[in-house]
Amino acid sequence: MLRAVIGFLAVSLLVTLLNAPAVSVEPRGPNPKIAAALDGLDPGLITTGILYDRVVPLSRIEEFDGTIESPPINLRQWKQIYFEMSLASIGEPAWIVLDALESDARRVSGPSRIPVAFMNFEYNRIRPEAFDDGTLAMVNGRIEPAGGDFLEEGRVFAAAALKDYTHRGGELVFVFDEGRYVTNAADARLVEVDFDDGSGFRAIRWGGEEPVRYTRPGTKTIRTRVVTSEGTVLHGDFYFHVENLLTPDPNDTLSVIATIPYDGGFGTGEAYVYLAEGHATITNPVVVIEGFDLDNTMNWDELYQLLNQENLIETLRAKGFDAVVLNFSDATDYVQRNSFAVVDLLEKVETYLDSYRDIALIGASMGGLCGRYALAYMETNGSGHSVRTFISFDGPQSGANIPLGVQYWLDFFSEMSDAAAVLLGQLDTPAARQMLVYHHTIPPGMTGESDPLRAGMLADFAAVGGYPAGVRNVAIANGSGSGADQGFAPGDQIIDYEYTSFLVDITGNVWAVPDVSSHMIFDGLIDIILTQPDEMAVTVSGTLPYDNAPGGRRNSMAQMDSTEAPYGDIVALHDHHCFIPTISALDLATTDLFFDIGGHPDLLSLTPFDAVYFPVENEDHVSISTESAVWFVNEIETGVTSIATEAPSLPVMSLSAPVPNPVSTGATFRYSLDARGVVEITIHDVKGRKIATLLERGEHPAGAGTVRFDALHVASGVYFVKMTTSVGVVSQKIAVIR
Repeated sequence: MLRAVIGFLAVSLLVTLLNAPAVSVEPRGPNPKIAAALDGLDPGLITTGILYDRVVPLSRIEEFDGTIESPPINLRQWKQIYFEMSLASIGEPAWIVLDALESDARRVSGPSRIPVAFMNFEYNRIRPEAFDDGTLAMVNGRIEPAGGDFLEEGRVFAAAALKDYTHRGGELVFVFDEGRYVTNAADARLVEVDFDDGSGFRAIRWGGEEPVRYTRPGTKTIRTRVVTSEGTVLHGDFYFHVENLLTPDPNDTLSVIATIPYDGGFGTGEAYVYLAEGHATITNPVVVIEGFDLDNTMNWDELYQLLNQENLIETLRAKGFDAVVLNFSDATDYVQRNSFAVVDLLEKVETYLDSYRDIALIGASMGGLCGRYALAYMETNGSGHSVRTFISFDGPQSGANIPLGVQYWLDFFSEMSDAAAVLLGQLDTPAARQMLVYHHTIPPGMTGESDPLRAGMLADFAAVGGYPAGVRNVAIANGSGSGADQGFAPGDQIIDYEYTSFLVDITGNVWAVPDVSSHMIFDGLIDIILTQPDEMAVTVSGTLPYDNAPGGRRNSMAQMDSTEAPYGDIVALHDHHCFIPTISALDLATTDLFFDIGGHPDLLSLTPFDAVYFPVENEDHVSISTESAVWFVNEIETGVTSIATEAPSLPVMSLSAPVPNPVSTGATFRYSLDARGVVEITIHDVKGRKIATLLERGEHPAGAGTVRFDALHVASGVYFVKMTTSVGVVSQKIAVIR
């Protein structure tokens, strides 16, 4: 009977929300409703020390019984089973809790070191027939024995890599330690593993490290076989994801420790230095600031793959630029606190530079806020900096969005799962509270509102002038500039989940926030037989339609849909929602989320940025396209005084902004050299294709000159004029409007 008393998919679904890896928590206790019903049972009858009926069973534990028919498991499922075993323990668990197990694994893991863990638990549960045959009875809402054997025993056996992916599949080491074989039953006498590398099973010894080399990326199914000290043979397979075969190592790592406190704490981190070919030290830096890392699992390998989309980092290195990538120790901390870590990094990088060289600074997502505040703070407080160009890459300059209905979904179902409560807690971290335009409240509010921390952050930004004044400020957005929505209307239902049975009814439906009018955004019900139902319904009015607005998108609903539910089926009625509205990424002076960005004749008058870039269609948040890669390169090259590796005595070049800009017929560019040298000036479209030569490559004397761009022969759009010399490249952007 209680075997069917289930809760909701809180853990297995929530841990995939926002592309977040699985979350581990230390158990706080069993499900209170079920535990209350079981209070009449004598703990001495639980021979294994685990009564599985004490928890809400989400993990389909019966499938992982150690037989050869057991299906492969993923890390999310493995953690959920471990979590349930700890909650179901009578008294404090006799084994290491999940947080401690993972902490130990992080201690020994690395980019190429993968710790493997096993669980082998025997447990008790109430026989399904116990109420029918009279061995159990329900008395005043409590379950009491009525004579006879009402329990049965089961086993769960499963293995998993505690880091279930790699970007270095060409050369790995899997680490096996007896402390990560967790059991309340028999120890392992023999362990054999087939790593799905073509070599078959091989024997493993505790304390050993097993080298594995994959020749192709993809998802691997790793098979394990354990013979216990009692002679039982147990089988457990798990998935392991080889994302890439090789990631280059950084040349150096800088320790970053802020010297300026915020709210009594100091921001810290580490900066990975990846030098251009031929550079012995930082020479021509492009500093990149990471964004909001939900559980701080992104390190060099992950950041390199993210930033090298469209081969961007390697293209910049080929042009003589050094990448310096800042990884915050806690990317969920206050934006201001992490901004002061950026200040420390910039000061460190400047010590490597000659006086005539300067820095391009890119802030990805939340990093766009941190970079902005750091530079403005330095200018306001007179410390100065050497940044020439600041690029905010889909940064939430005027706010970020997680559907408010999804936030209340988390809130409602978190009572059924500690892991759900932890993920909700991560959305309640300082940085999330500062960035979200709408944040859930307890009790639910009648309209969308931000957390008070957001107002405090905006006040701090205003106190330092809002934006740095001594740099070229650039915004690159992933959201549509032509008003394209996310495929649904305000108030449309985006998640449909309903499950009904004799024993339990569950509802978890979500709607997009409405456009001003009143509309329900969440309807939740958990009605378990023999208990009082839990219900929550949230209706709001006066909201702006953030969920379906143009913007850098997240596929949160599609991830929810793709997660297999133990009961019923979650249906995502739409895949994506707006995460960073386009008007936020460009910080436009409007509250119209569907503002006609592409059609405005003087867009730069509405933004603090000196240049803005945006696609026609919505793109994934912080994705780099072929077109935006060109934008990045051109902006990073703009204003470069030199990309040479020799000491200064080289000619300085400049290319002025076009006059007029935008243009319909033609524009003039002025250029100058302070010494004789080879010069070429060309014009390119947004895909990087050369469409005209304004000044043929050749040797030109020192001094100033002009070139003319005839716009009558090109289509409307954005173009880049590049001045190439023997010492580097500078560029300017021009818009052609008919």
